[in-house]
Amino acid sequence: MKFGLLLALGITLAVGTEKSQGVEELQGTWMLVAGEVDGKALAADELHGAKLTIDGDRYTVTLADRGTVRGIERLDPTSEPKTIDVTDDNGPNQGRTCLGIYEVNGDEFRVAFAMPGKPRPTSFQTVADSGQWTHVWVRVKP
Repeated sequence: MKFGLLLALGITLAVGTEKSQGVEELQGTWMLVAGEVDGKALAADELHGAKLTIDGDRYTVTLADRGTVRGIERLDPTSEPKTIDVTDDNGPNQGRTCLGIYEVNGDEFRVAFAMPGKPRPTSFQTVADSGQWTHVWVRVKP
């Protein structure tokens, strides 16, 4: 499921296409501090060095041992829960869209995603063989 982690990091961004939709709070650089895939917590080595940069509706995720994924995302901060759709520009899921949900709490945001073609998650919990993952990102202060 390592490719899933790379995809997850690539898509674990909550940026919209218009600043008026509240994306200002998500701009900048983030560090991955926790997550799970299919009900199993990510190991420390999977978190180490994971960095997310958000610029407008574009994201770049870099993993020390997995490379970099870039893409675009669209969000709807008016839905409950808030929704996010992401499409990678490169990597194993290039051109495929993953559906997710997100929430922002100060300098922390959580996301939950499903693999391409699977239904949008309804919570931030994953279970075995669900094909879903969650990530918790913390803002890196300048």
